[in-house]
Amino acid sequence: MADQPAKTKSGKGKWIIITVVVLLVLGGGGAGAWWFLMRPKPQVTAQELAAQREKQAHFVSLDPFVTNVLSTDGNTHYLQVKIDLKTFDPKTDDEVKAMTPEIRNAILRILAAQQADKVGTVQVREQLRSEILTGINQILNTGSDASGQAVAPTAHAAHVAPLAAPVAGVYFTAFVVQ
Repeated sequence: MADQPAKTKSGKGKWIIITVVVLLVLGGGGAGAWWFLMRPKPQVTAQELAAQREKQAHFVSLDPFVTNVLSTDGNTHYLQVKIDLKTFDPKTDDEVKAMTPEIRNAILRILAAQQADKVGTVQVREQLRSEILTGINQILNTGSDASGQAVAPTAHAAHVAPLAAPVAGVYFTAFVVQ
């Protein structure tokens, strides 16, 4: 009788071990899924958002503008301006190109309304930047400049462009009055 195999245990022990392992794996998988998918995300600060947005910034250069300006001394004066537009959305480049005639018309109307002796001051240049920015964004947001005139800017619009605005800034890269 020495050749008889030893009595085997019942299969209950194996099933308990398998069940425990399966439950641990499922529990770990559920915890991992919660950790990566459901846990609260850290809030992005305004500085981080601004830094991310600034990385996407690029400029669209417009052809130079030359126009006569109002004069009180009886001489003919002209204003030559080179403008670059700051934007964060690459689609804005195509919109600016498509709307270039209307944008140029709006900018020329704003520039031609200036007086030669005052246009060189910093305050007038900042006001021009603000008016041009508002006018361009109105054209790009509506698809047309219905009134034919620039919208009066708010004091806040000169320094901070809204997030939804297609153009965030207007920069004079050349400004000559003669």
